[in-house]
Amino acid sequence: MAIRTVKPVTGIKGMDVVLANLNREILAIQGRSMVGLIEAAILIRNDMDKTSPLIPVDTGNLRGSWFTNPIREGNKFGLLMGFGANYATFVHEMVDADFTSPRVRYGPGKGRKRIYTPRPGAGAKFFEEALKRNKGQILSIIQRNAKIK
Repeated sequence: MAIRTVKPVTGIKGMDVVLANLNREILAIQGRSMVGLIEAAILIRNDMDKTSPLIPVDTGNLRGSWFTNPIREGNKFGLLMGFGANYATFVHEMVDADFTSPRVRYGPGKGRKRIYTPRPGAGAKFFEEALKRNKGQILSIIQRNAKIK
């Protein structure tokens, strides 16, 4: 996003300098806003590991598949975040699942089984709840970083 005059301004001295400074600050705000989005993503990720419902863990693949990806389309920018495991949405939406009982999983090879002890406090809607819980903090982080400095 940049501010321009429709026609070259004549008669107002220093307008080009003012516009250049303003545009430089707008670019800086966008850069700081991205920093704010990244800080907010860190807050969300940490919260899902510390506050119930926690990210369910059997093998650790889901928990380890967290990603953030900055997006820029022209003057618009944002941050995509989520879980890359192909079953992440399925687990997130398992509201009727029992995340507290140990489960038996069979590994490769005949007769190989392993009992997974569930993560205390794990549950469905772990991502959604972290977003809801931290809405105020997320907005505050983005606002703090986006201010003109």
